[in-house]
Amino acid sequence: MITFTVVPYVTARVVSWIGHAAKGMLVNNLGNNSQLVVGGLGVVIHELGHAIFAFVFGHRVTKVQLLNFHYKNSGELGSVSHSWNERNIYQRLGNFFIGIAPYYMCSLVLYFLQKYLLNAQINFTSIGSDSTITISGITELVLNNLKTSFVNGTWSMILLYLILTIMIASTGYDLSDADFQTVNKGILPWVVVQFVIGNIFIILGKMDTLDNYLLQFTSFSVLFMVHAIFSMVLAMIFIKILGIFDIF
Repeated sequence: MITFTVVPYVTARVVSWIGHAAKGMLVNNLGNNSQLVVGGLGVVIHELGHAIFAFVFGHRVTKVQLLNFHYKNSGELGSVSHSWNERNIYQRLGNFFIGIAPYYMCSLVLYFLQKYLLNAQINFTSIGSDSTITISGITELVLNNLKTSFVNGTWSMILLYLILTIMIASTGYDLSDADFQTVNKGILPWVVVQFVIGNIFIILGKMDTLDNYLLQFTSFSVLFMVHAIFSMVLAMIFIKILGIFDIF
């Protein structure tokens, strides 16, 4: 229960803190409108993450605004309005995943960009193969995957990848307080479901299988966090450079 609840929550928090700093740097260096011009793609992916997971968990989605061009009136770059049945535990626990969905959605998009734009031979075989998970080991894996990506990609595709990374990472990872309030609504039912499933594994004598799932999940969560941080740092460097030329 601790692994499947605390690990995604903490990694999402860490990524969100840096994501908020990235968006702040975007605004401070390139102006408010850069949130749409530069970071618009990240906002769209962010809101799509909320919307897709809301549909998956059976919520009633009443409004989806992927990009709000009149954000100055409401202060929202995008929004997803949804409701759920409080008596339905599946819909209630869905809030946990709906709230942090943009974190995983942005990371998945960036990995697919590596794979299909740069023809990257991404290697995840070592993930979860060792009982010891270290930040340094995960970081090395991320950097090795990026190295192979840039070796296999053409200059035009590398440039396109960097541009899209900046557009996504500059805004997509910034989870709002409202997003984490949604997460909090799903924690208790999610813990209850895990308690039931965990006991089923124990009764069936499948603790080794459960331990393997826990290790794999933790490994990939840390991997996503490291990759997201690297992408945001890259975005912030380029934003700072663009700010020198006062483009916006």
